[in-house]
Parts: sequence; C-alpha cells; structure tokens
Amino acid sequence: MQTKTIQPIHVLYFETETSLNELMDYVRIVAHRLYREAIRKEMEITGPIYWIYNGADGKPETRFHLTIALPVTAPETPLTDSEFKLKYLEPFHCVAVQLYGSWAGLGKIYGELISELMSNKLVMTGQNREIYLNMDFQNPENNITEVQIGILN
Repeated sequence: MQTKTIQPIHVLYFETETSLNELMDYVRIVAHRLYREAIRKEMEITGPIYWIYNGADGKPETRFHLTIALPVTAPETPLTDSEFKLKYLEPFHCVAVQLYGSWAGLGKIYGELISELMSNKLVMTGQNREIYLNMDFQNPENNITEVQIGILN
C-alpha cells in the first residue's frame, strides 16, 4: 500500500448516477466515445481512462456518482456541441495499489486496502478511483489497474 497525492488532471468526462449492478452499461462504451470526442476536438490524450466512484459502498444496489474521465490537453476553442464536459480533477490524497490481472480481483484488492486503512486508522473520503493502465479484453490476465482509495490528509 502506497500513500500519495495525485495532482490536478485536466479531463474530458462523463458523469452519471448508477449502481454496481449497472456498471456494465458503461464498460467500453463511454471510454470509446470519450476517445472519439477527444480526437474529433483535436485534444491530445495525455493519460489512461479513470473511473471515479463517489459514494460507492461495495453493495450492488447502492446508488452513487460515477465519473468516467479521459486526461486531455485543453482544447484551442471552447468545447461546444459535445455530450461531454471539461474540468480539472481536484488533488487527490489516497492509498494506491496495482492489480495485475482480471477485474474479478478488484473486490479482494478493495477488501485488503480497506482492512489496512482501518488498521492504520486512516479515514476514507468516500471517493475511489480506478485507473486502467492496460485493458486487454481478450486476455484479462494482462490487465493492469491502479486502485486508489481517497483518504483524509
């Protein structure tokens, strides 16, 4: 477990209210549209896709706020006629660990991190991030995902 602070990141993003039961409605679909829009608007893509969970508690039915974000350079002209918006993600103090392999292992990673946070008396903020460093849909054992759990500074 590593503690770090992520500096502000400029992103093109999508937001919705959803639940863990409904996440498959967004997998591959939103990221693909974000990439297309960044290219259409001639923005340089500067990092991997982020999934940001605010208020998710691990229960499949709980509603929470989901942001799917793609780091990009600011466009030359204002972003109009787009389904997406632009913003800077706030600085984010967190603990982080990388998961190598299938996303089926995410639950275990979260459980281990939360247990370690509690034993170190660190307080969670309610925001978690997953950064998809490598996505291999044909060979999920090749996935690399950084899991970040927000903590109070």
